[in-house]
Amino acid sequence: MIGLQRRLPALATLAAVLLLAGASFWALEVAQRPDRSAPMRAARTDPDYIIDQFSYVAVAANGKAEYVIEGERLVHDPVSDTSLVDQPRLRSYARERAPMTLRSRTARINRDHSEIRLFDDVHLERPQTRDQQSLIVDSNFMLVLPNQDLVKTDREVRAKIGGSTLNGVGMVADSRQQALRLDSRVSATFEPPVDIRAR
Repeated sequence: MIGLQRRLPALATLAAVLLLAGASFWALEVAQRPDRSAPMRAARTDPDYIIDQFSYVAVAANGKAEYVIEGERLVHDPVSDTSLVDQPRLRSYARERAPMTLRSRTARINRDHSEIRLFDDVHLERPQTRDQQSLIVDSNFMLVLPNQDLVKTDREVRAKIGGSTLNGVGMVADSRQQALRLDSRVSATFEPPVDIRAR
């Protein structure tokens, strides 16, 4: 009898621990069950911010502007983390070469701005310099890779270099090398180049 009385506090403690463990397990099960009565939440499709008349300047490590993107409106999509731009204008800067300007009706910019896709009435222009003739290229799509100083397309293009005209499908414009390549179905009308340096 005395032994049983000594064991009563321990048995009571054990029962309380078991009861608490059972209650915790039940609460965990309830928390993990889906709430079938609650309506399913729809994925967010509306933009998280909109900017009108915006200007974005990409700055190099030396503190100088590398390129500027401007537009009438920028709409950011939080689902894809991309930005849609109306009437975009892009201008690159480099001390050792002529600036290149691009514009189009719309554009899509990825998260880190390493890819800028220009759509509809895309126009690329590089002005004439002392050493180079002017360059104008038109297409309905161009992919701009600012970190590589490249502009690409797999669509039809019409390019004008000085007084000469080139038509083709697919293009790579390399701003660093100051080179233009058309990939296929190329036709051209050439005019004798003008010696710009002689002017």
